[in-house]
Amino acid sequence: MQQQDGSVGSAVRGRSVPGAGGDAAHSAPKPGSTAAASAPSATTAMPRPGDRLPRCLQGMRGHPWISDALLTVMTVCIVVGGALAHPQDRAVVGHPDALNMTVAVLTCLPLMARCRHPLLVLALTTAGQFLYLAADGRDGSIFTPTLVAMYTVASRSFLKRSFAIASAVAVAHTVLRLSVLGSSFLKPENYLSVVWLYLPVAIGEAVRAKRAYWTEVQARLARADREREEEARRRVTAERMRIARELHDVVAHSIAMINIQAGVAAHVIEQDTGQAKQALVHIKDASRDALAELRTTLGVLRQDGDSDTPTEPTPGAEGIGSLVASYRTAGLPVRLDVSGARRTLPAPVGLALYRIVQESLTNAVKHAGSDAQAVVRIRYAPEAVEVGVTDDGVGAADGQSADGGDGTGHGLLGMRERATAVGGTLRAGPCEPGPGFAVHAVLPTETPSPASGEAAAQRKTTEGNRWSGC
Repeated sequence: MQQQDGSVGSAVRGRSVPGAGGDAAHSAPKPGSTAAASAPSATTAMPRPGDRLPRCLQGMRGHPWISDALLTVMTVCIVVGGALAHPQDRAVVGHPDALNMTVAVLTCLPLMARCRHPLLVLALTTAGQFLYLAADGRDGSIFTPTLVAMYTVASRSFLKRSFAIASAVAVAHTVLRLSVLGSSFLKPENYLSVVWLYLPVAIGEAVRAKRAYWTEVQARLARADREREEEARRRVTAERMRIARELHDVVAHSIAMINIQAGVAAHVIEQDTGQAKQALVHIKDASRDALAELRTTLGVLRQDGDSDTPTEPTPGAEGIGSLVASYRTAGLPVRLDVSGARRTLPAPVGLALYRIVQESLTNAVKHAGSDAQAVVRIRYAPEAVEVGVTDDGVGAADGQSADGGDGTGHGLLGMRERATAVGGTLRAGPCEPGPGFAVHAVLPTETPSPASGEAAAQRKTTEGNRWSGC
């Protein structure tokens, strides 16, 4: 038997079977065979019929002249077909001939430029309609190009302007129609153009409103995307600055302490080994504290996502006493004065207070000179905490530290950024009069109520009046 049906033939080609009555599973090709592998690719290569229309519309959207050409061809077919068709109403006048058919086709051709010159196209189609009727053309479908042109004008103009243009065209159309056709003034057919011309105005206004709505939606989406990108960049910049501030405070303080103690040890190691040993112990303690703070900072930076744990390292107001003691040990005489009712400060405020005192004392060690003394004053006010750090050192040349290193000025900038981040203010400058340098900061501890606005303004004025550097 050479001839077999399709199913049996497929079974024989896919796998040898005893006969036509074998299991249906034997009729399918093996999963690893070439036929099985090529079947899905053949299926996916065929485009679905439902995808062709959206693809064509997308292509036409990029080439508007294609849609204008198609619309012009359709209008020509409607006008010519309506003129050649046998009229159902015996009252319809006009006879198609070569002249008026040519005028009808020429009346439709300006629609090719309707998007670029809508008003000109409306005037040309209206004039062509009158010429067609004057050439004894059959009335009816010749009104179609004018309706299309009126829709184009309405879809690109505001409603009042479109309404006025449609009214003017309707009046002109009615007057010229009566003069060209010579029909009775009382016939209602002569005034139907007034009704028909307002229909494309309504459709064009609806299309224009929809386009304006979608344009606004797209503009808002684009603006939202830009704002998200700007916010992301702002957050990245703010986080980078925060990391730089933390590392600067930790490293600058510790290295300054180590530098001073190393200088002491090198100076007295031959005369007083005990003092040199004590300086080395201080170096060890300072380096241990620096490593601990670096671990804390890096641990916070490694946290993923938002959590209830603090997002800033832990030093606060309670650590200022030990901080001042470390500077006394390093050789800088520091006096600490605390006034007001002590209380637990918010974590960001406490950290800002700690870092401002730390940076101010570090600057005093680096720039004030070997014989300088410093004073740290902290005052707890009802809605804020004030801190002032002053020294009486003579300082060094601008841009140079006491040990000869170059000063970059990042410390003062970081202190201002910390104060601003918690809603406070910071002022720094030379003491007036006399030698020395002073840093003064006001850090709010709670959001002030509207009733306390005058008190806050008065306090700010008082602080400005009494600021004299020291």
